[in-house]
Amino acid sequence: MIRGALLFFVVLVFLLPLSIADSGTQLYSSGDYSSAISAFESELHDVSGSSQAPLLNNIGTCYVSLGQPEKAVEYYIRAVTADPSYGRGWINLGVVQERLGRQSEALTSYEKVSGDPALLAEAAVKKGTLLASQKKLDESLAAFKSAEPGASGQVAVDMYTGIGGIEFMKNDIIAAEMAFLNAIDADPSGAAMAYTNLGVIRIAQNRYVEAKSAFETAIRHDPQGKTKAAQYLKKLEGMGVV
Repeated sequence: MIRGALLFFVVLVFLLPLSIADSGTQLYSSGDYSSAISAFESELHDVSGSSQAPLLNNIGTCYVSLGQPEKAVEYYIRAVTADPSYGRGWINLGVVQERLGRQSEALTSYEKVSGDPALLAEAAVKKGTLLASQKKLDESLAAFKSAEPGASGQVAVDMYTGIGGIEFMKNDIIAAEMAFLNAIDADPSGAAMAYTNLGVIRIAQNRYVEAKSAFETAIRHDPQGKTKAAQYLKKLEGMGVV
């Protein structure tokens, strides 16, 4: 049966949002990251203290784009040293640390974010995702739920998708279903994984036509094929579901 072949998983995309100063915007946008670094470094001479944090962050992000994560870490650390309250720097630092396999350091970086509710939510979702990958389900669920007050847009989608994934793994299908529906309500266009996982639940409920619809919707919102919706849909069609 198809049910036994389905794998349930949560995909949350790690992003490196930018706060690019005006003089470096065009260079960065054109893909000339090395020249953008030079522009940002030049601007560093005109500011001091906490005002340097956004520029140092931007340089770090340029190094990420150049495929030099270790160098990026160096500049993100300089950014949060210049301004320990600079949440974007802590999040970016955590993302790169995680990609480098430094999970403990990444968790610490996410936990350093304070103040702005939106940044707190983003950091909590990233923390929850990392904890889920470590099979720390209760801690992960708590992290995701702590994001709710400040979550909106894609962060809310990722939060609810994460909650749904954890609830599913904890065998609470009703809570998982509600979470995936909440993710879809938050932003249908960004909820391809929620649609996919909802389709999995519909199959478990023997609601195959609804599952097919969920997978088809996921595919429309997933041009890069990051979910397995297309594979699941093919299996359903092979079973004669129309």
